[in-house]
Amino acid sequence: MDRTGLHKLLNLEIGPGSPGFIIYSEKQSTRLNYVSKFIFEIVLKVNANITTTLSEFESSKLFKINYSSKSIANTFQILPHTLLFENGLSEIKPKAILKNDLVYFFENENPSNFKYDVFSSVFYFISRYEEWQAFETDIHNRFEAKESILFKNNLHLKPVVDIWIQELKNELERFFKEINFPKNKFKVISTIDVDNLYAYKEKGFLRTAGAICKDLLKFDFTNLKNRSTVLSKKTDDPFDIYSSVSEFCLDKKIPLIYFFLFRSGTKYDRTVDPNSNAFVEVFKRIKEHSAFIGLHPSYNSSVNKDLLIHEQNMLAQKANEKITLSRQHYLRFNIRTTPAQLMQNGFVADFTMGFASSPGFRAGTSFPFYYYDFGTEQQKELLFVPFCAMDGAYFVYDKLSPDAMLKSLLNLAKEVKKVNGLFVSVFHERTFSNHLYPGYDRIYKNLHQSIDEL
Repeated sequence: MDRTGLHKLLNLEIGPGSPGFIIYSEKQSTRLNYVSKFIFEIVLKVNANITTTLSEFESSKLFKINYSSKSIANTFQILPHTLLFENGLSEIKPKAILKNDLVYFFENENPSNFKYDVFSSVFYFISRYEEWQAFETDIHNRFEAKESILFKNNLHLKPVVDIWIQELKNELERFFKEINFPKNKFKVISTIDVDNLYAYKEKGFLRTAGAICKDLLKFDFTNLKNRSTVLSKKTDDPFDIYSSVSEFCLDKKIPLIYFFLFRSGTKYDRTVDPNSNAFVEVFKRIKEHSAFIGLHPSYNSSVNKDLLIHEQNMLAQKANEKITLSRQHYLRFNIRTTPAQLMQNGFVADFTMGFASSPGFRAGTSFPFYYYDFGTEQQKELLFVPFCAMDGAYFVYDKLSPDAMLKSLLNLAKEVKKVNGLFVSVFHERTFSNHLYPGYDRIYKNLHQSIDEL
């Protein structure tokens, strides 16, 4: 998928005739440029320009936002914190202020049209500043939920960044009576991480023989019987969900992306041999249903760039197309190094931005946002597409029942719909049958059918 196709998929275009804003700042700031593009162009779908020339600002016919401490008549003022005019990183974390069941940062003590510096607040989260700061990693060297400021304030289940922007929009509408913002549309995108192409099929003689022996030693005769019936072609492989799920999403007009692991033989990478033609057959089926293909870079690819290159090339060859979408296996993602590796290899979007251990909005938003590199203080062309829920967070980490999982997912969808954002979920091939997690097989279809009724 190229950038044009990606932008269409994610609703990133600004329509003709959209309102325009001009923002006055006393200083140049790449950080302000970055966050204003996200707020106005990606979320609010309007145009925005920044100027440091007061005469240009005052003479402009656009809607005016004064991001300075100066008093300028007939303009909407937001008093700036210093964050957007700094260079480099600080280990000081912003103070969270809880009000009306929401959290705020960079509150203004002096009067203005807005009670806090929304630009700095949004920047802190979408730039992933807190991931550039020192934090305690989990056993897989990940930034996980317990390190998140939002999680610590029990507000990770709300897209607080999107809510802040909605509050800004409401205040701008009150101030500029004649403004008419375009309406965003709530959208659902389904993503599936394929860690193991099949449960029993295409494993080769030695691997299959070893698995049979393991079943016998564990007296797991149910698994032995299931393996036998699949290998004798009497029943379908429990992980063979590619036709049914793709057809379901096509019928409901839900964009569907599969991320395929393309390495095997290690402790954490256990799929079918990537050289197997089984992948080619699966790719043919999902393409017939208009689903997309991305790479699920293997466990150590985040620290070994040669693995990423090899896996991307292998997948591109088998899929017969360029591979530009990714989500890291085990969500092993280092904000300082992983994006650079992805960009060097032509990836245009990464879908890793979420938590493994908990549902929630890792960056506080449901909208896509570009990578900000603090090493160069520049916005880069890699787009992060956040998800708000992964299936394993419910039954691996939280041990929730299927009904509780469905309720949580629907609550997250409701929150995203309130802000007309992008609801992205992550399921795995193993969740669609009772093979490993009995009772959870119904969640996927029930979720998407119930979302229609929200």
